[in-house]
Amino acid sequence: MTTRTRTRQPAPAVRRRAAAGAVVALGLATGLAACGDDAAEDTATDPAPSSDVGSSSTPSPSEPEPTEDPTSGSSDPNIQTVEATGSAGVAEATVVAATEGGGSVSTLAFALDTEQAVADFAVELRSGLGESVSAAVADLAAESPDATPYGAVAHIGCEAPTSVAIEAGEAGFEVVPALPKSTVQCLAPVTYVVLFAAPNA
Repeated sequence: MTTRTRTRQPAPAVRRRAAAGAVVALGLATGLAACGDDAAEDTATDPAPSSDVGSSSTPSPSEPEPTEDPTSGSSDPNIQTVEATGSAGVAEATVVAATEGGGSVSTLAFALDTEQAVADFAVELRSGLGESVSAAVADLAAESPDATPYGAVAHIGCEAPTSVAIEAGEAGFEVVPALPKSTVQCLAPVTYVVLFAAPNA
């Protein structure tokens, strides 16, 4: 009697599950490889952010520095230097101004060679004009040690003298301002004091 041994074949469902598992594993491996390639391509193709070196390193144009008017002689708008002519031998004078600065107009210049003389000259001046005149006289004396400072209330009005004539007379120095021909009207009068240094004899 012959005995037959039966070999059991896997059920179709088992074979289908095994085949499906192999397909899924293969799909995952392919997908991961594709992702890796995409990441590498992104890394290679995306440029690194760059900063605008030109705009940051280029210095911005600097604004021009204000220059002083060489004819003014001072940064204070109430103090200016004007040309002087006349027999006194003075080439330039300083005009100090203040609105409602007081004082009385006189063509005769006063010697301002002492502190008391400066105080007496400035006693009638107001609106800070006396202090400005005192400071200007001190600067004038320091700049011209071999000369004597003089001052005169040359004009009270709306227009500043454009130049002055300083004449040497028997009574002293006479100051005559040259005023512009203008019809300008101001709400308050301005006092103009002329200061100059006369060479010592």
